[in-house]
Amino acid sequence: MGDPLQFTLHALQGFLGSVGVVWGYVWWIVLPIITAFLFWDFWVMYIQFKFVSAIQWKLLEIKVPKNNLRTPKSMEQIFAAAHAPYSYGLRWIEKYWEGKVEYWMSFEMVGHAGALHFYLRLPKQFQALMESAIYAQYADAEIREVDPADDYLKQFKKLPNEKYEMFGTDIIFHKPSAYPIRTYLLFEDSIEERRIDPISSLAETMSRLKDDEQIWIQYLIRPAGPEWKDEAQKVLDKIMGKKEPKKKGGLDFDLGVSFQDAVLAPLRHPSLEPKDKKKEDREGPLSNILYLSPGERAILEEIELKTAKLGFETTMRFIYVDNREKFSREYISSFMGMLRQFTVQNSNLLKPDKDTLTSAPHQPFKKQKVAWRQRLMHDYFQYLVPSAKSHKTIFNIEELATLYHFPTTAVAAPKLDRVDSRKGGPTPGLPTVG
Repeated sequence: MGDPLQFTLHALQGFLGSVGVVWGYVWWIVLPIITAFLFWDFWVMYIQFKFVSAIQWKLLEIKVPKNNLRTPKSMEQIFAAAHAPYSYGLRWIEKYWEGKVEYWMSFEMVGHAGALHFYLRLPKQFQALMESAIYAQYADAEIREVDPADDYLKQFKKLPNEKYEMFGTDIIFHKPSAYPIRTYLLFEDSIEERRIDPISSLAETMSRLKDDEQIWIQYLIRPAGPEWKDEAQKVLDKIMGKKEPKKKGGLDFDLGVSFQDAVLAPLRHPSLEPKDKKKEDREGPLSNILYLSPGERAILEEIELKTAKLGFETTMRFIYVDNREKFSREYISSFMGMLRQFTVQNSNLLKPDKDTLTSAPHQPFKKQKVAWRQRLMHDYFQYLVPSAKSHKTIFNIEELATLYHFPTTAVAAPKLDRVDSRKGGPTPGLPTVG
């Protein structure tokens, strides 16, 4: 036998030669097809970028009175109004000629120097819609349009930099989006003194921020179509033990009897019992429900309740900024601990997305990898870039209202930025200057 290496190289040379011969015959067919696909992808990217770049964004700051007694239920109605821009399915010409995408909004919470601020960033054409929705629920609220020069994101051209360090991550579900988290309904009590505000711990954490310390929380929400309910139905079917219907091939057809009965027909009369009364069909998902544990039955009900409300493709994003010389992970731990209160052990919980986390275990090029993720996280936050489709998270309006709402009187953070007093209108009947 010859040298194995020489034999391998000779075989590889023959294989490459055969590929070259085949390519010589088909390149004039394959190459245009590949080029067409690449051109199509670049075209879609170009027209979508052009459409998104033309959106005129407005930043609104929202303040509510100190004596706010409205529960997060009111915030649900505001998020329901934010679903109004949904197109119910873009037409072909809108998607692939105009580059149109579903509009989205950004609800933001910012803690700086002990104060907590609430912002809404949205396309200009929906400003009147959302202001009306907010005033409808919080008649005493104060809404101020923030000048672009005063935008809190403009204070940092780049993060991290020579003076400031940062930490950031996206927050995602541990399980599929069909499983709900703990919502404000489980925090409420009929007695006001026992009522707990879900964001009270976050407000307390932000009220302790000093000097250069800042916490930014962003909820990018885009109306979700009916597809997310189909995904939830698959989860329900799996819990109930319902099998997916088999896809029939071109040669599949129903004889009305089983294959065994058809083969034995000359020897015995086929069974006349209808198929839907046979044992294997009687033992379906309805009978499986009887064997589910109380916890599993509760999950089925919770999933159905979640899908009954409007849903949004949501990117939840967290950033902590501080001076490099005194950067501490204390507030990061506080925020992550705060997320635990929304956990339902047999349902779902919120956790950092490890693919966006601006920290990494000991590995080659760790410093460069972390720095890249930090810059990317800051850019994504600043330019309102949603997370990748592979990490798409669906929150319904009840879950969003739990995580983002205006504090009630139960929140005792001393430096919470609110309206000091209610604005009153002029006395009726006053004379006017003609």
